[in-house]
Amino acid sequence: MKIIIIGAGEVGLNLATRLSQDRHDVVIIDIDSERCKKIEETLDISVIQGNGSSQNTLREAGIESADMLIAATTVDEVNILACMIASKFGVKRKIARVRNTEYYSKTSVLTMKDLGVDLLIYPEDEVAEEINRLLMRSIASEIVEFEDGRILMVGIKIDADSPILNTQLKNLGTPEQRKNFRIVAISKGNTTIVPNGNEYINKNDQVFVVTKRESLEELLAMTGKQDKTLKRIMILGGGKIGRSLAKMLEEKDIQVTVLESDKEKSLQIASTLKKSVVFNVDGTEIDLLAKEGILNMDALVAVTSDDETNIISCLLAKHIGVQKVIALVNKMVYLPLMPVIGIDATVNVRLATANAILRFIRRGDILSVATFHGVDAEAIELKVSKEGKFTGKRLKDLRLPEGSLIAAILRKDEVLIPYGDSIIEPGDKIIVFALPQAIHAIEDKFSN
Repeated sequence: MKIIIIGAGEVGLNLATRLSQDRHDVVIIDIDSERCKKIEETLDISVIQGNGSSQNTLREAGIESADMLIAATTVDEVNILACMIASKFGVKRKIARVRNTEYYSKTSVLTMKDLGVDLLIYPEDEVAEEINRLLMRSIASEIVEFEDGRILMVGIKIDADSPILNTQLKNLGTPEQRKNFRIVAISKGNTTIVPNGNEYINKNDQVFVVTKRESLEELLAMTGKQDKTLKRIMILGGGKIGRSLAKMLEEKDIQVTVLESDKEKSLQIASTLKKSVVFNVDGTEIDLLAKEGILNMDALVAVTSDDETNIISCLLAKHIGVQKVIALVNKMVYLPLMPVIGIDATVNVRLATANAILRFIRRGDILSVATFHGVDAEAIELKVSKEGKFTGKRLKDLRLPEGSLIAAILRKDEVLIPYGDSIIEPGDKIIVFALPQAIHAIEDKFSN
């Protein structure tokens, strides 16, 4: 597939890297010559320096033969104009990243069709939704839902006092309990493995478990954790993510306190929120945090534009006993360090955006794709066609690529956690967990 990406910032560069790994023909356009030069030195893709909303630049990129255009600059109008031009050239799929809610509001007089866009991505909303899910499951460092939450992929940090510490996977729980969950990956520092039954669970490991929704409580008890209701939540940062999250939490009757260091912005936030309390303070000063009630909070969510501020404030809150801390971290290099230093969960705008776009791009019978923070892997949801070459076979006979496994099967209304002797039937939906080196082979294997 030929894909043109406009904007070589963090989102565009991340997508270009992932899509080129998937062997797509990728062309990236950016107006910054230095940035273009750096990409040419690091990625084996075509790079064009120029304005992505210019017809001449798009022609140079080969817009006439493109299958997809992804407009991911920081300027909404450039992204939308590029999609409109691409539409005139007959490009089948156009994706625009936008930040202005007016473009996708239900009250907008312009529809996506008017704008020539097939998918509008609003990253801040994606992140706010993700934080909301994490707060509803207070023990999770990460949580991804499939099939309306019936199947959960949960990230859990293994603490020093965990009852499953130094246990082999094959000895976890009873045979009956093992029918309800499966550990699909273990993150050990900077290394992610798809484990077998002989692997041990060690301190500070981040384990990723697929489980049925109704079995989550039992799984948590096994790991020595207990899900608790968070009633009082403090949000550091009153930007778009903070405001969006506060509105979501207000609807759940949760007590919300918002801290914003900019005085003018804090007044604006206070006028838009209905129930939340807003303070104009610096969230990295522990005395001010204590003054505004951090000691009585169940959770702190730090979503300022500065990674270091978010990390430091979360560490301070954890140090004084706050149950759950979540940090917005946009520097990818920081993500693997977060569980080790004591941050319960992280969110990342780039990954949230990539998830939304990858779900739209994948081919064959792929229904959705999810990526994870600090773990270089994907969970891919597929539907098995009636004439599928894998139906009627045991999983251990499928010869899946190394670094991948089938994590769950949805058969009509039944959720199955599969093992070697499980059989895929026509019409099943399956969730495959795969490391980067296995993703392309998985797509080839299951595409018609």
